Amino acid sequence: MQKEVVQQNTAITLTVNGEKHIVRATTPRALLAELELEGDFFAIAVNRRVIRRTEWNEPSLQDGDSIEIVTPRQGG
Repeated sequence: MQKEVVQQNTAITLTVNGEKHIVRATTPRALLAELELEGDFFAIAVNRRVIRRTEWNEPSLQDGDSIEIVTPRQGG
């Protein structure tokens, strides 16, 4: 149990949409919350692999990962 607590409190460095961020999030959903992005209307890719919304609560983020978060936009 002690090891689990240490992992949760450890900051990791992620590249999110091309910018470095130091975060404590280990799941895509926690990352959205930490970056203060609200809602579920996003597409998230971790290291060029699209993550299904059903997997957003799974601890899949690791130090050095590259994350892309996109939202749909209207345009012409």
